[in-house]
Amino acid sequence: MLLFPLFLLASGPQAHDLDDAFQQAAADHQVPLPLLQALGWEATRWDQGAHTTWQGWGVMDLMEGERDPSIEHAARLLDVSPDLLIRDAAWNIQGGAALLAWHAQAANGGQLPAHDEIEAWWDALRAFSRSDDPSWQATYASSIYRIVQDGFEADTAWGPYAVSPVAVDSSVFEPVFPPPPTDYAGAYQFVSASSSNYSNYSRTGSDIRYVIVHTVQGSYSGCISWFQNSSSAVSAHYVVRSSDGQITQMVWEEDVAWHAGNWDYNLTSVGIEHEGYVDAPGTWYTDAMYASSAALVADIVSRTSVSADRSHILGHYEVPGATHTDPGSGWDWDYYMSLIDGSGTGTGTLRGVVADQDIYHGERIVGASVWLDAGGSTTSASDGSWSFSDLPYDTYTVYAEADGYQRGSCTRAIESSSDHWCSIALEPADDPPDDTGDPPVDDTGDPPVQDTGDSTAQDVPVPPGAHTRMDLSGGGCGCASQPARGGAGLLLGLLGLIGIRRRRREAGAREVSPYVKS
Repeated sequence: MLLFPLFLLASGPQAHDLDDAFQQAAADHQVPLPLLQALGWEATRWDQGAHTTWQGWGVMDLMEGERDPSIEHAARLLDVSPDLLIRDAAWNIQGGAALLAWHAQAANGGQLPAHDEIEAWWDALRAFSRSDDPSWQATYASSIYRIVQDGFEADTAWGPYAVSPVAVDSSVFEPVFPPPPTDYAGAYQFVSASSSNYSNYSRTGSDIRYVIVHTVQGSYSGCISWFQNSSSAVSAHYVVRSSDGQITQMVWEEDVAWHAGNWDYNLTSVGIEHEGYVDAPGTWYTDAMYASSAALVADIVSRTSVSADRSHILGHYEVPGATHTDPGSGWDWDYYMSLIDGSGTGTGTLRGVVADQDIYHGERIVGASVWLDAGGSTTSASDGSWSFSDLPYDTYTVYAEADGYQRGSCTRAIESSSDHWCSIALEPADDPPDDTGDPPVDDTGDPPVQDTGDSTAQDVPVPPGAHTRMDLSGGGCGCASQPARGGAGLLLGLLGLIGIRRRRREAGAREVSPYVKS
């Protein structure tokens, strides 16, 4: 049992209280303070009142159930009631530290890595990803290290708070790879939602008439993990990060995501989730998020039957029959729509790799000269990567050359505040030129996408995984957020809606048995 004073006073939490809580928890469990702070920052911006869509609680977003970061697991490690971790920020942070230490020991033969060797805590961080997908676990751990490396500051419920940058060995980060193709060129990556959480269709642009704006009620990484969870029975096409507007696509636009709470609107819409909470718009609804999301919507408008007006770009609360209030009264619709119609401006980042003949599989070329047609130059790093930041929205051509290779180039439009990829494959100098005599050009930075065609048409709605051509002429359930999946599926769905456990333990109640992880 850990004994320490509870210092959150009735006058309200203060920044020094938060600092004390993190420092004490890090010392008690011998975990790196910067990692513990970054985990809480990424999860909730240190909001003890946070209650996420996936039933996470408090500063560290500790979840109900046995999947870590589990509030029950943390409570057993601390020998206290889960209710105490929900109610008290200091105990919630202690719970996060206990879980971080537990997973570090499990990954290191029962021994804790040195608390000042933060790179050695990689495996422990993966457990906070809320996902079983090794690729996403690695992406999540890398994102936490980047938060540590960059530092952060903001006004929080505790008052103004800042965490200074901490140097991180670059070898701990994931290798930089060009992302796979996405429907929207400004998307950072494609991470597929579970096939149990959407319907596989063959919609075209003419079938899509609405864009529906959502708020996650949680973090960017938590939302991605939630859509990967086959039991969540929910998904959206895109997720947008608050801090920098990074966009992850999770469902192809031709497919039907389960997001609107209305099946007819699911059939004819693209859903966009935004990191954050409806009741904290000042913390989460950043200019970067607005600009990035608006650029995405403008691109969707250009490719589909969606009209750029408020009759077709809707908040979730505006969908007929909706029971949700997102994105809430704090969402600035006037500003958002001005960005969509082009009256707003912003900047973004152009990045990529230089590789021998193939951007995905070719050997990375180190020290290649890379420059922009608009001015500015750099050289490719040890992993072949390069980047240009703070570029005003426009179309740019980037060139690259290296000893023994022909010059190559790539052209890409900057449309949002997130990263835009424009990788370049260089051909050996002794290769014969093509018929035009021009150097090889990779216009998109992405490999060609194979058209696999469609299977035979079926009536709608259909279960997940059954590929069918879109046909809106028939019937369909106009009141369901997803198609019926049989008696068992319906029962599970109802249990998911009503099965949120209400805690009835008295304050301060102790667990009666020690926890043994199986």
